[in-house]
Amino acid sequence: MSKKRLFCLVTALVLALSLLAGCGDGTTTPPASGGNSPAGNGGSGAAATGDKMFNVALTAPFTGFDPLRTNDSASTYVNAQIYETLYRIDPVTGEYNCLLAAELPQFSEDGLTATIKLREGIKFQDGTDFNSEAVKYTFELIKDPDFGSARASIAGSIESIECPDPSTVVFHLTYEDGVLTAKLAHTNSAIVSPTAQQAQDLMVNPCGTGPYKFVSSVSGSNVVLTRNDEYWGEKPAIKDVTMTIIAEESTAIARMETGEADFMPNVTVEQISRIEGIQGVKFETSEAAQIYYMCMRGSSCKNPVMAEKDFRIALAKSLDKDGFVQYIMETYADPAQSVLGPKITGYTEEAITHNIAYDPEGAKAILDAHPGWADEEITFLVPSTPAYNNMGEYFLANMKAAGFNNIKYETIDWSAWLTESKTDGRFDITLAAWSNVTRDGSELMEPNFHTQNGQKRIRYAGDTGAKVDEFIEKSKTTSDLAVRTENLLGVNALLQDEAYVQPIYHGVNLYAYSTAYTGVTRDPGGTFYLIDIKPAA
Repeated sequence: MSKKRLFCLVTALVLALSLLAGCGDGTTTPPASGGNSPAGNGGSGAAATGDKMFNVALTAPFTGFDPLRTNDSASTYVNAQIYETLYRIDPVTGEYNCLLAAELPQFSEDGLTATIKLREGIKFQDGTDFNSEAVKYTFELIKDPDFGSARASIAGSIESIECPDPSTVVFHLTYEDGVLTAKLAHTNSAIVSPTAQQAQDLMVNPCGTGPYKFVSSVSGSNVVLTRNDEYWGEKPAIKDVTMTIIAEESTAIARMETGEADFMPNVTVEQISRIEGIQGVKFETSEAAQIYYMCMRGSSCKNPVMAEKDFRIALAKSLDKDGFVQYIMETYADPAQSVLGPKITGYTEEAITHNIAYDPEGAKAILDAHPGWADEEITFLVPSTPAYNNMGEYFLANMKAAGFNNIKYETIDWSAWLTESKTDGRFDITLAAWSNVTRDGSELMEPNFHTQNGQKRIRYAGDTGAKVDEFIEKSKTTSDLAVRTENLLGVNALLQDEAYVQPIYHGVNLYAYSTAYTGVTRDPGGTFYLIDIKPAA
C-alpha cells in the first residue's frame, strides 16, 4: 500500500472516531498543507502578498450564487466564501465548530426541540442584522416547496421555528432528527439576508455574512470576490480573488505553469506527473467522503428493457471498477463495493456483501439467455468534465466487451446534465457523484435516492421506490445509531441487489497550488475556504 493511501485510511479512522465531538473555539483553522517545493522563476512560485490577486482555476462551471438553490461543486466553491452556516465541520478532526452559532444545539429530552444560541453583533454584507429571524427566514425558505431549494431534506424534520429573542432560535421537530447538527453544517443551509433575498436575485448578486464579498461575475467565465473588511471574525489574509472557469484541464495547468493561476481545486490523475514537474507548485491529496457511481433507471428510461432486473445486473457485472481504479486512477481512489463508504455513518462490513463484482462472462451469459438483449439501444449520458469523460470512455469499452452491442454514448455539458439527468425519458444509465459534506449515511441516501426528496435521477420499477423511502425515513428519524445503521444497510442492500446503483469508487481530493501560499486544503466534503489561505512566510 502506498504512503498516500495509508495516510487516507488513518485519517478516515480519526474522522470516524471524532465526528460526534463538540464545538471548538469558533471557526475552523485546519493545518497548513505541505508546500516545500522551491519557488520558480515564474509567477507560480513567486513571493505572494495578501494584496496580490489570488487566482483559482475551475474546470467545471458554476450555476449560481444562491446557496439554497445550488448544489454543484463549483457554485459551492464560490458560495462557501460569501455565506456562512451555523456550524462548520473541522476537516481534520470532524468536530462541529461553531460558526454563526455560539454553541451546540441543546435538545429536549424527547429530542423534538433543539435550542441554539447565536453569535451577536454580526451583520450581513448589506447591513442587515444577523439574528434568529434571519435563521428562521432561511429555513422556512428551504422548507417552502415553491422556493426550489436544492436540499429541501435539510429542513425535512422541522415543523416550526420560534425566535424568543434575537440571539436564540428554537427548532420544533416532527421527529427526533439524528443528523440535525450535521444538516446545520451543510453548505446548503447557509444563512441568507432576508432583506437581500427579497430585494435581489442571489443567484447573480449574492450577499452573506462571510469573509468575502461579491464584486462581479461573467456568466460561464469568472467571478471576482474581495475581502469583507467588516467581517465579524478574523480577517482573511488574501484580499482579492478571481475564480475562472477553464474547461480544458491542460489549459488550466498551463496557467499554473506561468503563474496565472495559484490554485486548482480539481486535478485528474493523468495530469499529476505534469503538475509535479512544475517548479513552485505543490500537488496535494486530502481525505474525501465521496462516491462516484452509475445510475441505472428501471422506469422513466428511454428503453423499457431497463425495467428487467437481470438486464441491470448484466450492466453492473460488465463494469471493471477495480481496473479503472488501478489503471486510470492509479490507486488515488478505492474501488467501491457498497454505496455506503467506510467514512460514512452507518457503514459496516456487511454493506460490501451486496457488491455486484466485475464478471464479464456472467454478463454475457445473461445476454445470451435473453435473445435480443445484446442489441437493445441503451442511452449512456455522460457529463463532459474530465473526470466523467475518463469513466465514460472506460466503462463504454467494458460494456461493449461484455456483449452490449448498441450503447448510445452521449456527452453533455455539465450545467445541462444537472437539469436533464433529472427529467423523464432522457437516458437509461448515467454517471453521478456525491461529496458527503456531513459524512452521514442518511444525508447520502435521502438526497440521492429518495423518490420524493431526492434528485430523482434514479427511477425505480415496481415497489422498490417505496421500500427505499421506508428505509431512509427510518434511518433519519432516530438518534439510535444501531437503528440508523440497520436501516442504512437496508437501503444500501436494496439499491445494489436490485442493480439500480453500481458504486464505482470512493474518491480522494486531488488539487494543486502555488507554494507562495500555505493553508490550502479541501475538506472531506470537497469544499475549500479562502479564509484558511495565507501567503507563505
